[in-house]
Amino acid sequence: MASARKLMSGMAAALLMPALQAIGVELANMNLLQNPEFAFHVFKNHRSGRRESFASGNIAFWNTDAWGDIQVGRAGHADAAVRPDFAVDNLAEIRPGKRLFQFFTLPEAGLAHGDHVSLLAHACQPAPNTLQVRLRLLKLDSADGAWQPKDFGLADQRTFPRQSRGELVTAALYETAAAATGHVVLRIEDAAIPGNFQSDDRQGSATAVNTIGVQVEFANMSTGDTAWVYAPALVRGAAAPPPRQVWPGARAMRPVYRHIPRTMQKLWKGEPLHIMVMGSSIDRGSANPPLYPYNENPDAPEFKQPLADNHAFDPGMVGRPDLAGYVGWWQHYWGFAGRLRLELMRKFNLPVEKLLLNIMACDGSCVGEAHAGLADYCNLALPPDPGLNGHGAGRTWAELYPDLFARPEGPRPDLVIFGSGANEKTDTPDEVAVFEGAIRWIQRRYPETEFLFCMFQNCGQYTPNTGDLQALALRYQIPVLDYGLLADNLLQCCNRYALVPADGHPQAAAHFLWFKSLEQAFECWDPIEAGQAQLQLPERLHPNTYGWEGGHVTFTAPHPRIQGPRLIIEDTVFNLWCQSEDKLRFKVDGVWRSGSRGRSMKQRDLRNSTFVHGSLALGDRHIVEAVGTNPVIIAADCKICPDRRFIGAESALWERGGLSPVPFASAWGAPYGAMRIVLPPGAALELEAVGTEISIAYVDQPDAGVLLAAVDGVEQLRQPANQPFENSDGAKIFLENRRGIRGLPFGAHRLRLEALEAPVSILGAFVYDSRSNRRAERRLAGHAAPGDTVALTPPFKARPLVVCHGALAAAPADIAAGSVMFSGSAPGAYEIIGE
Repeated sequence: MASARKLMSGMAAALLMPALQAIGVELANMNLLQNPEFAFHVFKNHRSGRRESFASGNIAFWNTDAWGDIQVGRAGHADAAVRPDFAVDNLAEIRPGKRLFQFFTLPEAGLAHGDHVSLLAHACQPAPNTLQVRLRLLKLDSADGAWQPKDFGLADQRTFPRQSRGELVTAALYETAAAATGHVVLRIEDAAIPGNFQSDDRQGSATAVNTIGVQVEFANMSTGDTAWVYAPALVRGAAAPPPRQVWPGARAMRPVYRHIPRTMQKLWKGEPLHIMVMGSSIDRGSANPPLYPYNENPDAPEFKQPLADNHAFDPGMVGRPDLAGYVGWWQHYWGFAGRLRLELMRKFNLPVEKLLLNIMACDGSCVGEAHAGLADYCNLALPPDPGLNGHGAGRTWAELYPDLFARPEGPRPDLVIFGSGANEKTDTPDEVAVFEGAIRWIQRRYPETEFLFCMFQNCGQYTPNTGDLQALALRYQIPVLDYGLLADNLLQCCNRYALVPADGHPQAAAHFLWFKSLEQAFECWDPIEAGQAQLQLPERLHPNTYGWEGGHVTFTAPHPRIQGPRLIIEDTVFNLWCQSEDKLRFKVDGVWRSGSRGRSMKQRDLRNSTFVHGSLALGDRHIVEAVGTNPVIIAADCKICPDRRFIGAESALWERGGLSPVPFASAWGAPYGAMRIVLPPGAALELEAVGTEISIAYVDQPDAGVLLAAVDGVEQLRQPANQPFENSDGAKIFLENRRGIRGLPFGAHRLRLEALEAPVSILGAFVYDSRSNRRAERRLAGHAAPGDTVALTPPFKARPLVVCHGALAAAPADIAAGSVMFSGSAPGAYEIIGE
């Protein structure tokens, strides 16, 4: 038997060997270019209604310096003299003095230092040497020693290593042209990829060759004639592929555009877009050294010298007078988001006034702190300002973006980009709720907004929330452009400090790579695949998200709710601005809580705060304390959970059994109302509440008894009401309190409160509907007459809410999870709502 298996195994291997060899040959000769067929999508018919759909000014995964530099068209529409005598899909016409190029990193193509590549391109040129083909190997800048911006008249007094300044530079250049006219074949063969680096060189070195990428360029050197290029191929090895050969395939083109269908439609139509960029100083481009403009001419003696201070953006210096007022500082021009805006203008032939890039990312901030500013950034309440949103000051939003304000939906955000979030220290390891809460906050108010995740990550270990965004991508169908993975792979071919030389902030070349990752979301080509809309308010990924996705109420000192360094918060999430003579620490409910940077702040700031926290039990009372030298709370944002209702002791909804509410003097700003009912032993308070959680508010007093709470006849809470709060100074204070009853199925619930041993003062009850959405909601409708009983099959999870119309009625005592008996004086319609 063993010999038979061995024989069969040998036969199988013999049969498989040719196939395996063929696969090896195919991979070895694969075209390393993306979209060598020059596939494209036409949007002129979207905008003008013109019928032509065979030519475009943009090619997916290829770049130009400006719209109009090239025109790509289907080969069947090309002039017979230009069209080749073998089958191709499309031809690219390059205008005089213009170029078409494609960049990719070595890891993306499976290349490494020491590898050799060869390039072949077919072309048609009207005169000799019109079309020049270039194969450029690009590296990160590196030189010996250090430099100081002040030596060039700039404000920064610090010293930095002389590496990673400005843009990528050429490590090796291979180029060719053809002396013939008409159809020609251009080859560059056996091009070596240079590389030499030390992985952990903080200072950089002139001998280092941090080659990280390949750029293939087709340049028209003529001043008056056009040239055509088609069917290019870049392969591994010393020899270019034969002409007219169809290669096994090219690098895959991922149709990310399918996941942002509304954004793509607006770009095609040329409609205005409002793009918000979330994140921290990394996303904002606050690098060290700052993102200066540098002299990028390698032949100039001033090569890589800074030309202007970061805050002195000069649109004329880059030949872009149209950007005046739209770019605040140089960092907003060189940052990944600024580069994206420029590329969207090129790809979709849009003026800058059609693309509002709202940079919410802020130095020292995190997404948790950003919740304070979500409303003001989404509705453009803050004026254009370089420090606040990356724009020049002096003009209004409506003056900068008139079409955005003229559209029916107004200037609401269309696309939100989540980048690094590197400063997140909120509720770790449960900070996914912070991100999910921001998404759901936006979705609740702007349900058509789309999202993109493009995460910065340094050496695979800079921030943990990249995994949170990946989890959210699965749940919400939000696309992920994984720059973090690319950056990690780049460590195989460059010094780790060449991308991020001084601290955690990437330099301009790294922002370029980050942008190239994000750019892929906007590449589209025919045939267009059906879109996949992102999910609106799906089931929550994390239970804490419920506390984050609501709106907030702001308390500013002096305020009765703020007692020096202490505050009773609203639900589970708060954001504090505090002042102290030294570093601050925080206790919540008497327990030390980590995650605060402890900075002292004199006023509320929409993008930075002293402490933000949200990992707390829903329905319970929570007190936060700032601890330091003479600490005070300057302001606080307290989130209020969505669909929360407070039913105070004075409400007629309570069945009081003859008990009457009386005034209650609160020393904490009456967080649970200013009336109370003193509930003695032997009496009861009852309430019909519709929701999923109930929180009972009461008063702790030295002589109070035990609060007993039952829901639908089942005891849920037995709470002593004589427990003082002990603050960080050791003082014991009797004050308002509340406890939550959680995890109820949605429906109508009967709450019954009793006091044991001694009276208990009841302030009221909070009722929550914490369902993620209404997709599990069950509704029945029909007609009934008094005396009819309607069976509910299967039974609801809890007693449903019954809405009667006309003279039909249904008493709470006659409603059960499995049936409803109707009463009233005449037949009518009904609705039964539950879960």
